[in-house]
Amino acid sequence: MAVVGGTVSSLREQIAARPATGTAVLPGAVTSLVAAVLVVAGLAWVLARLGPVSATPAAAAWWLPLPADRRGLLRGELVRVVLVSATAAALVVVPVLLAVPVTPAAVDVLVGVATAALLTAAGAGLLVVLQAAGRGHRLPTVAGALACVAVVGAALTGAVLAAVDAAPVTGWAVQPAGTPLVGAAVVAAVLAVLAVVAADRRLDRLRAGDLRARGEIVQYATASTFSMDTRELGRALASSPRPPRRARRWRRVSGAPTAVLAADLAVLTRSPWRWGQLAVGAALPVLAARTSGLGDLPALVAVAAVLGWALAAVALGEPSRRAQASPALDRVLPLSADVVVRLRVVVPLVVLVGVCGVSGALIGQGTGATAVWAGLGVAVAPAWAGAAVRGGYRPELDWSGPVVATPMGAVPTGVGQTLVRGLDLGVVGTVPFGLALLVGTPSALWVPAQLAWALAVGALAVGTARPRD
Repeated sequence: MAVVGGTVSSLREQIAARPATGTAVLPGAVTSLVAAVLVVAGLAWVLARLGPVSATPAAAAWWLPLPADRRGLLRGELVRVVLVSATAAALVVVPVLLAVPVTPAAVDVLVGVATAALLTAAGAGLLVVLQAAGRGHRLPTVAGALACVAVVGAALTGAVLAAVDAAPVTGWAVQPAGTPLVGAAVVAAVLAVLAVVAADRRLDRLRAGDLRARGEIVQYATASTFSMDTRELGRALASSPRPPRRARRWRRVSGAPTAVLAADLAVLTRSPWRWGQLAVGAALPVLAARTSGLGDLPALVAVAAVLGWALAAVALGEPSRRAQASPALDRVLPLSADVVVRLRVVVPLVVLVGVCGVSGALIGQGTGATAVWAGLGVAVAPAWAGAAVRGGYRPELDWSGPVVATPMGAVPTGVGQTLVRGLDLGVVGTVPFGLALLVGTPSALWVPAQLAWALAVGALAVGTARPRD
């Protein structure tokens, strides 16, 4: 918390030293609250996927079948879940509390941290109650929808206010009107105690099959985390696929190339999660550009653009990840491996043209060169499309070679190169766009330069993507 607080304080000083722009119309407190909503929704999603209470396969095999009280066995797991959730909330709420007031007081920050931690503990207890009742299956969907609405809604609000020439909010944030934080902390403490007690009393109602299944997911996710294998971690936390509600006839599929494109479209259109990721990816750069303070620092807007477009590229790289996991599916096609890889980039390219183009146009809103910024966004798309395919076809971790001792355990020597594969060329392809943000008023000549650079980087990314043998 001390590191986070020092970072936010340093950022406030940098923002105060720069002149305010006329298009940054959202107060910093709004963006901070959106970030908090994102983290809380992510925490709720992870807890819902992992249990939140689970049992290891050994405990499920030895202790759960016994005719004994199950509460004593699972109480330690409940305590760990509550403590981890409260600690995560305390870390997240620090920048929010520092961003809301102009001159934050130490007492208010401490009371706010305690309130957030207690409310999160109450939420963790409520999740256990829902798990015991068998009603928490839709919570990940609700959490994802809430995060998407928060980011997209805030970005659209900022774009609308900038379009109507609303007065920008000066400074990092506004001074709140004396919120009774102590009373809120007391209420949060009462709710936390009631929720945790109710969860403890329902531990014996958790079904053994559900505990065993959640325990396997936890072990899978834990092993993936300690080995720093983000792909396996994503597979561990991914929800089970749902069958389509109605059949679709692909009448225009007349050969192997169009079959590959149709399959990629089916993966995208049948997953609401992918659409949410694309919406959030397009909105993140706009939210940073429209926020008072953040919009005055071009480097932060460039970082937000990289994060948003990387999220969109990850969503569009799902067909490539599936092909890497099951290479036999592509081998039945009468196409060479290089042709299939090149076909995989078509759908990401088309979608990213829209995502990056919308982001670029809204970033350049109010600068008098909206068309140029929209063109720059469209020109970035080839680099991120190639990055999506390159990241999807990245090789598995090689455990046959030497390993390195880390605080998380032994990991392969090439784990860092594997983690950034795909993202590396996407960031390189965005360099001209970042330079344009630093310049502030790019000319029309920047668009063909960005396009040529992105095409070269995208071609390199696709050329270095190799399917598994």
